[in-house]
Amino acid sequence: MQARVPAEKLPDSGTGPELIHAVPEAHYPETVNVVSELVDRHVEDGHGGDPAIRFSGYDDNPDISFEKGVISYADLQSRVNRFGNALSDIGVEPGSRVLVRFPNRPEAIVACLAAQKIGAVALPSMKLLRAAELKKIVNDAGVSHCVVYDELLEEVEKAMPELETLEEVVVADRGAGVEHDHRDYDGLLDGADDDLDAYETERDDLALMLYTSGTTGEPKGAIHTHRQVLATADTFARYCLEPTREDVFGGNPPLPFAYGFGDLVTFPLRFGATTSLVEDAKPADLLQAVEDHGITVLCTVPTAFNQILSAHPNAAEEYDLSSLRAGMSAGEPLAPSTFDAFKEEFGVTILDGIGTTEMLHIFISHRHTDEVDPTATGFPVPGYECKVIDPDTEEELPRGEAGLLAVRGPTGIAYWGRQDKQEEAVVDGWSLPGDIYVHRKDGRLEYKSRHDDLIISSGYNIPGPEVENVLQELEAVSEVAVIGSPDEERGQIVKAYVVLEAGHEPSDDLVEQFQTHVKNTLAPYKYPRAVEFVENLPRTETGKIQRIKLREQEQS
Repeated sequence: MQARVPAEKLPDSGTGPELIHAVPEAHYPETVNVVSELVDRHVEDGHGGDPAIRFSGYDDNPDISFEKGVISYADLQSRVNRFGNALSDIGVEPGSRVLVRFPNRPEAIVACLAAQKIGAVALPSMKLLRAAELKKIVNDAGVSHCVVYDELLEEVEKAMPELETLEEVVVADRGAGVEHDHRDYDGLLDGADDDLDAYETERDDLALMLYTSGTTGEPKGAIHTHRQVLATADTFARYCLEPTREDVFGGNPPLPFAYGFGDLVTFPLRFGATTSLVEDAKPADLLQAVEDHGITVLCTVPTAFNQILSAHPNAAEEYDLSSLRAGMSAGEPLAPSTFDAFKEEFGVTILDGIGTTEMLHIFISHRHTDEVDPTATGFPVPGYECKVIDPDTEEELPRGEAGLLAVRGPTGIAYWGRQDKQEEAVVDGWSLPGDIYVHRKDGRLEYKSRHDDLIISSGYNIPGPEVENVLQELEAVSEVAVIGSPDEERGQIVKAYVVLEAGHEPSDDLVEQFQTHVKNTLAPYKYPRAVEFVENLPRTETGKIQRIKLREQEQS
């Protein structure tokens, strides 16, 4: 075990997930360091000159000393080695938790990889977190060091009087004009040796720690080992996307989002491909990055795909998108109407996948060579097994019946210091991500809802996302969230929160149109008995709708 990882913070014996390694690529030697596989191996194989990172923000940041916004694998290795040595010099030890707080910038990747290379645990932090939230995470994880972008320092400093374990803060000054007396990122980088051998981590040593986004309550620390990080690339990416060195992965999921870390760090670097980073990317920025960087695999969330379609209807003529070969969507279910519209407009198939912070990345998806059925998430990713169980008896249900999803594979749910949640989340070695699914007779798995998003009205079980998908088909609907609202007679009623497209105004006629459309498409008891028009929906930083906030609003 790594020196600074307290055993009491790991799941008790017998409560962790049963890990299986059903594909040959997911077998790793006893000692393996993720950075040796993601960076060093490519340099040793003669690919040091290949582009590892393309970054769109270099024009505004002249202090970043790489030509035309490109970092080669050799340059990335040098930066990682130098910063790894610098971290060791200021007291980071094997097992130390290092908080990394940046938008999508190269320094974030360098800091995470440097920590992992010296045997520490990288803990990327969402940039919008406030001091109170940072305090909970830093103290819970026992963070010893923090590497932070200057614009994001303020909340760290606000929290510092209550941070129990933080020893050092390193700040990347990038022109925000923030005065501080902390260590300087560039000074440490410039003054360090670029020769560094990877620490001999065991494959089950911790490499990455991520906190859940809190869509369903209090964030929890999810822990991942060196081989689990590699396994996400060697299962989903390898089999469903089949990347090559010529691929360029790009998108706007934040790096501290498990989905973003996989898409923009693990996947491209595992295969010697390139990652495209755009700081705080809006839909137009993504389209420009596809043209500028030659993005081949566009990774984002359903909201962004919808925004591209609605805000940039002539994107195919305005931008050169010819490099795109596939899209990836996760975070929330992708509506079939979005899938169809994007394929019609751009000729690109979007692979919708389900993954969680706890499972680290996608474990159900179609492959890019499949005939994709947008009404289903897809098949278990090679290397994973899935079954649908009765939530009360835990017995496997027959095909076609809705129940709780159970998953087993090379990754699984393991919480940091939350034995109570650990025992709820893993049953007989199977991880329970908390989703309601139907295992169809054709082998595909069809998403119904989060377990806590299931609406029970007059004894009927109604998956909120199913109603959302039907409402999303209507021209007037830009975004929608469906929840259960308390009702004395029925227990709950279906309520839809709707953001309208430009040019449409709230009206009783629209409400009636929505209700009729749902009645004509689904079982009539699933129609929304209440509709509320809103300007926007509450979301996490990763773009997920926070239905818990809507439910709390209804309760109050």
